[in-house]
Amino acid sequence: MAIARLAPPRILAFLLALSLGSPALCREKLATDTPGMGPAAAVVQLLAIGPGQQGTNRECAATGFLVNEEGYILTNAHVVEDARRCLAGSPGTKIVAKLARPGARTATAVSCDLVGLDDVRDLAVLRTERPLPAEGQPSFVQLNPAEVAEGTSVAVTGHPAFVWRPTTQKGRVIRRGTLELSERSAEKSEVIILDVPLGRGASGSPVYLESGGVVGIVERQNPSHPSETVAVPIRCAIELLDRLHVRWQAAPE
Repeated sequence: MAIARLAPPRILAFLLALSLGSPALCREKLATDTPGMGPAAAVVQLLAIGPGQQGTNRECAATGFLVNEEGYILTNAHVVEDARRCLAGSPGTKIVAKLARPGARTATAVSCDLVGLDDVRDLAVLRTERPLPAEGQPSFVQLNPAEVAEGTSVAVTGHPAFVWRPTTQKGRVIRRGTLELSERSAEKSEVIILDVPLGRGASGSPVYLESGGVVGIVERQNPSHPSETVAVPIRCAIELLDRLHVRWQAAPE
């Protein structure tokens, strides 16, 4: 599930402001079908735009989600790699996260630094360059490292291509398995397969239970079954967070 291309006009405006070092945060109207607290409120859209590796204009977008109030974001390693290709011709420009505030109809755009990667499991951790606002700050998720059984009901919230509002789809876990998730390694990673037909731009979306605990992170559309989605168990992401000494909160049992 590769990072998606988006129409550039509004993206370019706030990315340009950030790349020029504007002290003011850029604002973008946001409408969401999943207001309030919980995993859906912690979802952010990740954006990048630039001349790309060969001078051709590229606009990219994907999904991530906040894991604590310090601005740490989980997403996929391939999201970061795709963004780097988009930004190859724009030195100093970074991935931008669009942060929604619970109950608000606006979002704040803030650039992010890369904290760490796990290429084998296709995971990445970013951190916003600016602290999250003390008042009305976006929610963050709670993580559930327990193994999810086949048939478990789940929901996924993300930003499909060309859609500025986060959308939520429900489904279930249909099987577990292993897949090669990195082009640079033949090592396989544990995955869970969902009967949720997600499209481009949804990479990095949280997979969560009805109780709210996040149990996985979307990796790609299943290439052999487009109506299915491949996700990485959240305990793999927890291992990366722990290695990077990033604080996270466990979901209630």
